[in-house]
Amino acid sequence: MLLFEGIRIAFNALRENKLRTFLTLLGNIVGTMSVIAVVSLIGGIDNYVREKVADEGSNVFTIERVSFFDAITDLDAFLDALARNKVVRLSDVDYLKDKVPSASFIGSAINGSDKIVSGKSYVENIRIRGRSYEYAMIENADLHMGRHISLLEAKRSTPVAVIGWDVYERLFGGLDPIGRKIKIGRKHFSVIGVTKDMGTLFGESRNRFVYIPITAFLKMYGSRSSIEIKVKANDIRLLNQAVEEARVAMRIRHKLRPLDEDDFAISTSEMLVSLWQKVSASIFNALIFIASIALVIGGIVLMNVMLVSVTERTREVGIRKALGARRSNIIWQFIVESITLSLLGGILGITFGFSIAAVISLVSPLPYVIATWSIAAGIIVTFVIGLIFGTYPAAKAAKMDPVVALHYE
Repeated sequence: MLLFEGIRIAFNALRENKLRTFLTLLGNIVGTMSVIAVVSLIGGIDNYVREKVADEGSNVFTIERVSFFDAITDLDAFLDALARNKVVRLSDVDYLKDKVPSASFIGSAINGSDKIVSGKSYVENIRIRGRSYEYAMIENADLHMGRHISLLEAKRSTPVAVIGWDVYERLFGGLDPIGRKIKIGRKHFSVIGVTKDMGTLFGESRNRFVYIPITAFLKMYGSRSSIEIKVKANDIRLLNQAVEEARVAMRIRHKLRPLDEDDFAISTSEMLVSLWQKVSASIFNALIFIASIALVIGGIVLMNVMLVSVTERTREVGIRKALGARRSNIIWQFIVESITLSLLGGILGITFGFSIAAVISLVSPLPYVIATWSIAAGIIVTFVIGLIFGTYPAAKAAKMDPVVALHYE
C-alpha cells in the first residue's frame, strides 16, 4: 500500500505544480532523450554498415598503392606512403595469380568519373569502373539484362560497357540498350549489359556507374595510373591466410628486405567496420559524458524539489508520525515519490528519443534501430537517480520531531 500511496502522491504533485514538475523532469528527459536518439541512430548505421560489407563480400580484400584508411586515421602516414609506395601495375596482378593459393579470384580495378552521352541524352559525374573480367565474381554486380565483360574483351581493350541502373534509365528510358552506343569521354562503347537496381547508400544512389575493360580505361585516362588488385579468398576463414600470402608475394615482387616496410597497402572490409566502430564509440562516449551532466543536474533539481515538498508537507509528516508512522515509512514514502518522478522523466526521455531518431531517419538517409538494452538502461539509470537524490530529502523528513512538525505553519 505504501508503494501505491507514494506513487499517488507523486502524481498529485505533478498535477498541482505543473511548471515545477516540468523543470524537475527536464534534466532526466534531456539526458535520456539524447542518449536514446544517438544510440538508435548509431545502432542503425552500425547494422547498415555491416549489412553492406557483407553484401559486398567480407572475404574480399584490396591491394593498392595507399589506403584511404590512413588518410582518415593518420594523415602524415598517408602522405609518407604516397611518396614512398610503388605504383601498382597490371603486371602485379598477373604475378599474384599463381602466388596466392587461398584466393579463388584475383582481378584488377581502377576508378574515375566522366560524362556519358547517348544521342541527345547525357549524364554527368558517372563513376567509370575499369575492371578485369573477374569483377563479376568479386563484386556485387548482378545483371538485369545482357552479359558481363569477357576475358577476351578485357585483354583486347574492346570498347564494351556494362551500365548501372540509373545510367540505363536516364539514357534509354526503359528501352533495350543492348548493342546501342554510348560515348564515354571521347570514345564510343557498345552496351552489353545492365546491372540490377542496387538501391542507395546513405541516400546516395549506388547505380551511377559504368563498367568497362580496365585496359580500355588505362588507354583513355593514362597507363601510368596506379590500379587496385581485388582478391577474393576461397572462404572467409581463409581471408587472413590469403592476405598474408598476397603480402609475402608482393614483398618478393618489389624486392623488399625483411626489415623494410611494405611499399603497398592492404585493405579489408573489416577495417571499414573497425573504423566505424571507433568513430561511433567516440561519439557515444562523448555523448554519455554530456548526458551524464544533464542527468546529474536533473538529479540535483529533483532533490531540491523534494526538499521543498518535504517543507511544504511538514505538518503532514507530523500527523503521520503522531499516528504511529515509523521513520522507515516516511523514508519509503518520499523515496517512492522521488523514484516515480525520476522514472517518469526517463520514460518521457525514451519516448522522445526514439521519436527524434525516427524523424531524423524519415527526413534523412540515416537508419535507426530500437535497442532493447537502451530502454532498460534508461529506466535503470533514472531509477537510480531517483533513489540516490531522493534519499536525503526522505531522511530529512524522517528525522522531524512530530511535536515541532505539528506546530509548523
